[in-house]
Amino acid sequence: MNKYIERGEKFLKNCVFNGLAHSWNVESKTYVKPYPEVTGYVIKYFYDNNKDIPKNISDASEFLLKKQDYVRGGFPSFDNDNILYVFDTAQILNGFCSVYKRTHDERFFEAAQRAGKFIINSQELNGAFKPIYNKKVDAWVIRDETYTMWNGPYSGLMCKVVESLLSLYEITQDKMYRESAKLAVSFYENAKFIEYTHPLAYWMEGLLAVNKQDTLKKIIETNIIERICDNGYISYTQSLPYAYVSGTMQLGIILYKTGYLEYAKKIRNYGRVVQSNNEAGGLFQYADSSGNLDRHIHVEMNSWGTKYFCELEKLLEGK
Repeated sequence: MNKYIERGEKFLKNCVFNGLAHSWNVESKTYVKPYPEVTGYVIKYFYDNNKDIPKNISDASEFLLKKQDYVRGGFPSFDNDNILYVFDTAQILNGFCSVYKRTHDERFFEAAQRAGKFIINSQELNGAFKPIYNKKVDAWVIRDETYTMWNGPYSGLMCKVVESLLSLYEITQDKMYRESAKLAVSFYENAKFIEYTHPLAYWMEGLLAVNKQDTLKKIIETNIIERICDNGYISYTQSLPYAYVSGTMQLGIILYKTGYLEYAKKIRNYGRVVQSNNEAGGLFQYADSSGNLDRHIHVEMNSWGTKYFCELEKLLEGK
């Protein structure tokens, strides 16, 4: 393990407590935003990559078991238990699949299936997912303001849900999940292009899960390579003066997996600079072109960007 992964993993371990992963406010030096969805990311990372699972990570998986709506199968985002999110549920489902593969604990197998059925129940005939279930009105909700700046409720970012359906197919061999994933891709492959790097990468991660190499290379060569600076910095959009660092790291992983090694290395190197600009070991959520904290939105570092950075480091070890 290199020093960058070691520092990143230390941050990830420290940010998980009381069952949930948190962001870190750099100025107040306090943890903020306990977040079920990204806890699923962190759980998956440790169960997939580490021989010894820290107790707070296994405790987080237990906590999420209790957080699930047992009847509907979905999970809330943040602290409103009446609103269940398909995207968030999918990321926790992915974590549960990783826990089950390591432990063979049937509780996680069953919880993952409940989550999978919640996702399938959200799917429309054309393959798209309705993003929100409102328990108060007992109905799926399509709101124009959902993911507004990322092209609305049918945003391509929902394509990432495909990863979780395929993970569930892997552990159950139930073709229902594989067919749902195929149907989703048939819709989201033609989704409107997203300029924002973070949701753009979510869209591409879903396409990568089903090996849509030609589509991915077209997106990369038409819209991404020209945005990568020599130091690996990619602005959040063409016009914004800062990066959403997680989106940049995600694109680095996609570039590596689609054969663009040198660009992936540049992005990895930018991530190292961002990490070096703080003592906590995590990566700022927003950073400028020099890797310093950007203050336009907030002054936090988060778990998901740090997790993606560690994954990119692991992929590029020895390369």
